[in-house]
Amino acid sequence: MSLGSISREGRRLEELIERLGALPDPQARELGQECLHSLLQLYGDGLARILQLVNNEGAPGEKVRDALLRDKLVRGLLLIHGLHPVSLEQRLMGALAKIRPYLKSHGGDVELLGLQDDVARLRLSGACKTCPSSSVTLELAVRQAIEEACPDLAGFEVEAPEPEPAQPAPGPCLAVR
Repeated sequence: MSLGSISREGRRLEELIERLGALPDPQARELGQECLHSLLQLYGDGLARILQLVNNEGAPGEKVRDALLRDKLVRGLLLIHGLHPVSLEQRLMGALAKIRPYLKSHGGDVELLGLQDDVARLRLSGACKTCPSSSVTLELAVRQAIEEACPDLAGFEVEAPEPEPAQPAPGPCLAVR
């Protein structure tokens, strides 16, 4: 099954849940919701067991776990079930570390100021002076890296960068000699 078909199945599941909620018979709605809850619990328990078996394998299991965590679909399922073995803060720090070389190549950087209630406070600094849209470009790059690594992050706020000290205007030196 391809990622595209998984997305289609996700949309189809949302549609079915909406239809279930719109059923006129409250008993049918309740039964359908209970079935869905039980199915999700079964899959969550199965994923937890898979992780346990992988972790029991030592070093070879670490390679398998790392491969699973690199897979976008598996990462999403682990997050949905609260099973992702890497904390939100660690994943956020990893995303920022991954994007930092790109930011630095454009004269910028990013700093995590805090993480509270699953909302990150960031500060972007610097930018390529020759590109008027560079701050927007840098923020979009950071957003993409964070969304990929931390889809469970409730949001992030970017603080305005601290103003750089004023540079004297170029021209002849007026200092008294």
